Amino acid sequence: MLIFAIELQRRSQAAGWGIRSVAAHPGWATTDLMANGPNRNGSGKFLALLAGLFSPFFSHAPAAGALPTLFAATDPEVKGGGYYGPNGFYELKGEPGPSQVSLPALDQKTANDLWEISEQLTGVPFPPPAL
Repeated sequence: MLIFAIELQRRSQAAGWGIRSVAAHPGWATTDLMANGPNRNGSGKFLALLAGLFSPFFSHAPAAGALPTLFAATDPEVKGGGYYGPNGFYELKGEPGPSQVSLPALDQKTANDLWEISEQLTGVPFPPPAL
C-alpha cells in the first residue's frame, strides 16, 4: 500500500491532477487481529501469546492506533507522498508524525509494475480515458 500511495503521488504531480496521496500505519494497536486472524490455530496462537506478554510495554490502545490515519488525513503540514505513524520506540506507539520509508518502497520499477498489475487486475486504466 505504501508503494502504491507513493506512486499515486508521483503520477499526480507529473500529470497535474492535484491529488495528495499519503499513507499511514497504526503501529502496534492492541486489537484481536492476530488472535483471530487466519492463522489463529498455528503460529498465530503463539504470536498472540507473545503479544499478550509484550503488549503492555510496546503497544497502545486501538483508538491511539487510529491517530496516525487521522493525522495523515487532516494535518495541514502533511506532505503528498508522505508516510505517517507513531513516533515512539520502533514506531510501535506514540504521537503521530512522519515515519521511516524503507528504500525498497521507493523502487521505481516495483512501483511501475504494481501500477500495471493493478490496472490489469481491475480492468481499469488510471487515469481513465477522457469521455
